[in-house]
Amino acid sequence: MTEERPSVKSEQIKQLLSEKNQKSQHHASYDYNKLETIEEEINEFIAYSEVKADLPQYEAEYNDTYSPWEQCSLEERKSIIQQATDYLDLLEEEKRLLSAKSLVYISLGCFAECMGDNNKTKHLLNLQENNRLLYCADLIATLKNSLDYSCHQLENLTICQTELVESFCKEIDIYLTILYMIILFNKDRLEEYRLPEFLFELVVRLKEHFTKTFPLKKLMLNLYKVLSVTMGNNYSEMKSNIRTACDLPIVEDKSTFVKCTPEDLYSFYHQSCERYPTFKPATPPEKIKNPLTISASPQLSKAMGLYKASKNIDLPYQTLFPSKNQSMNNINTAMRTKPSSSSLETTNILPYTENSPMVPKCLVEASSIWVDHLYLSVANYQIIYEREKAIHRWERQGEKIDDWKEIIYDKLNEKDQQKMAQIETLYKSIVPNFQNIVVVLLKLLLSTVSIGKDKEAEILEDINITRNREIISKSVSGILLLMLKWFKLSHVLKFEYLSQILIDSGCMLLILKLLGLQEVALLASKKTDDDSLSFFGYVQQVRINYDEEEEENERSYTNNRNLFWSINLLRILQMLTKRKTHRILLLVQYKSSAILKRLLKVGHPVMDLYVLKNLKNQVPFMGKKWRSSNMKTISSIYARCLTSLNDEWLSSPEGNGDMEEGAMKEINLRMLSRLYNGQRYLPNILPKMDDISGTDSTLFYFNNYPAEDKGRRLPDYNLNEPVLVDDVELDMEFKDNYQDWLGDNVYTTTDEEDEVDSDTGHIGTPLPDAVPVPITADELASEINKLYQEELRREFNERKQKQTESLIQEDGWDKPTVTTTPWGSVPLDNTSSGTKNNPFVDEEEEADEVEPEVDPLQGINWGDLTEDDLKKRLTLVQEKTVQRWLNVEMDDPRYMKVLNTFEGEVLIDDEGWPI
Repeated sequence: MTEERPSVKSEQIKQLLSEKNQKSQHHASYDYNKLETIEEEINEFIAYSEVKADLPQYEAEYNDTYSPWEQCSLEERKSIIQQATDYLDLLEEEKRLLSAKSLVYISLGCFAECMGDNNKTKHLLNLQENNRLLYCADLIATLKNSLDYSCHQLENLTICQTELVESFCKEIDIYLTILYMIILFNKDRLEEYRLPEFLFELVVRLKEHFTKTFPLKKLMLNLYKVLSVTMGNNYSEMKSNIRTACDLPIVEDKSTFVKCTPEDLYSFYHQSCERYPTFKPATPPEKIKNPLTISASPQLSKAMGLYKASKNIDLPYQTLFPSKNQSMNNINTAMRTKPSSSSLETTNILPYTENSPMVPKCLVEASSIWVDHLYLSVANYQIIYEREKAIHRWERQGEKIDDWKEIIYDKLNEKDQQKMAQIETLYKSIVPNFQNIVVVLLKLLLSTVSIGKDKEAEILEDINITRNREIISKSVSGILLLMLKWFKLSHVLKFEYLSQILIDSGCMLLILKLLGLQEVALLASKKTDDDSLSFFGYVQQVRINYDEEEEENERSYTNNRNLFWSINLLRILQMLTKRKTHRILLLVQYKSSAILKRLLKVGHPVMDLYVLKNLKNQVPFMGKKWRSSNMKTISSIYARCLTSLNDEWLSSPEGNGDMEEGAMKEINLRMLSRLYNGQRYLPNILPKMDDISGTDSTLFYFNNYPAEDKGRRLPDYNLNEPVLVDDVELDMEFKDNYQDWLGDNVYTTTDEEDEVDSDTGHIGTPLPDAVPVPITADELASEINKLYQEELRREFNERKQKQTESLIQEDGWDKPTVTTTPWGSVPLDNTSSGTKNNPFVDEEEEADEVEPEVDPLQGINWGDLTEDDLKKRLTLVQEKTVQRWLNVEMDDPRYMKVLNTFEGEVLIDDEGWPI
């Protein structure tokens, strides 16, 4: 019987780490994936100042105009709603505003008739029934028109017209409140109104007209809620359905499955074939059979017809948001001089024969393991499919552009098809305004940064400011995350186009500032909610008695909003940089690891997970010093994050990042994204294709170009008609002497060229009918060896000359070879040559303490010097002297410097002995 091999499972590692670390999770009670209740959402939407100042006005306006709601029948209630709705179309500002206040009172459940804690159930029932009545009265369409009119008036006003600006902002505030309440209680009936597109349009229109009184918080909450309702919460289910439609296997337990990407598989094949020529790789699946489309390369760019466009494109985030720690130019230079890891590996080819080729058994086993663990994601499948489509453009010339819908989405069920259609409609409507939308959202995020520790908010206005800042951060981060997630589910190149705009607008740097300039651990425990001041606290007449136990409750309090937006930003950062080497290197330059490590002190499992995921991306580009001083973090990464089959980042060479290769992948992805979005949505971003003439001609024509852009269209040839050519008549004499003209002007060279060839020894171009002189294999080998030996001799002479010149420049024996301490060792403040050349090593990171090197000849207190201390110092002097002696070659002219402990020349007597 064969004995079972001992193995360590991931569960055992996690258990060992949990027992060893025992890190307290202060906020583990907060469930990140749990949906908020209706009460929490309404309390968050209505500000404390609005509860105190505006709710009594809403109640008074309704009571002055209409009968008590509770005493009205259903028909009378419908009549009141219809009458108030009709007044919204009036041009008189005062009547329109009064009618809006009555409607917002109805949408808030006629709260004045449900005061007290005993009427909580009645109030919630009123909220549901009233907002359904408002929906049935088609109030959403009226609100859209009213919001459009008010925003149009706001656009035409100037800053000096303060009263009018405040009036229209107040009107917009009320409209947004009514709209939010209707959305909250009619989630399944909003498709026909296309509210996401409408609200995004408002964001774009008012980009330059936001004032201090504009209800930005309510606009963002409406947009976030509409996106949440439209997209739904069945993301994982739809992802599995799309994988099934693509005929891709579904992994049941992802926690135990070790993934391998197609790029990793082909990289393994390439390295194995280089080392062992007889290795026969296993046949890859049909979807990834073409190695050209697996990863970015110059050959792929030429095949796609984007070679010249790829050379001319730039990366805006590289120049607009450079790192202050080190310029990108220095990094590019350093990475070019650093040889790649693949070139450092030596190729060891085993001997083999034709009959019995020798391939290691472990390699055969490894090949099967790589294939078994292959995981082709939908995103990779879509990118490979689009590359194949671009390469075989001539064959697909007559096909529809958007064939992905027919191939995949038509296989989904009806509900999923409707969801995909909604996402497609939303994307198509807002993609022209992506830049403006991103600018507005990022500016709002930037406005929420609070530097330093906020004082305890005791005044009502201060509480409102703090809550508004938190709510805006929560809603904006949620909007960005939903857009990225669902656009990626629809098609990965939609996600890539949005992510490129975010990165070019400085999103990565902004996220790091938000997480770095604020103490997230303090914000997660900061209490900014007061139930007695909230909307439901006002209705239910909640009274809070503050006593001595308040401080104890403060310590255990969890601020859900601050945790929510912090985790959202970490998820966005991870989505933007996952498997994007060039972007990860930018994060390394920003020294983001110090910011991310500080977030591990917050104490929430979901936040820890996404912090570790972001750190895992950067570890391969960190130096040995960072890795050795952060082994606890690396152990946590292994325990918490999913492992890939090629996870050798801990043992990878220092600074293992190819900047040029990462830039090439980034540029290829941008070209493919422009190609995809340009064909379907934005023709003006289509990249310029390669010319039809020349050695690198791979022109990509499109039949859907505008008619006026004839330069990019294929000529409409008909096989039944003759092809028109230039009307040029050739002379009869030229036709008769055509062969002679070819011999004189094409097949022969000029006298000057013959002279140059004879002088330089270059071989001239032979005539087409010339017969080459035969050459034997021995003569060919002799000529090749001669060239090889001449090249070796030339390189040897150049290197010897350089060494001689450097030795002369070093000023004899007094010039040390390397910077060392007086005892021949490298000082602690200096790094090794590999680390010094590595531009990604973070020297300012927190690291474990290292004992400084002691100089035995410094700091001697002769009065208190003991015998043991003297022996230790003398022993250390002896060790350092030997170490210094070993650092210098015996034949080095500086050898005498090691033996001489005195500075300057050694004085000798007449017989040659030292004095």
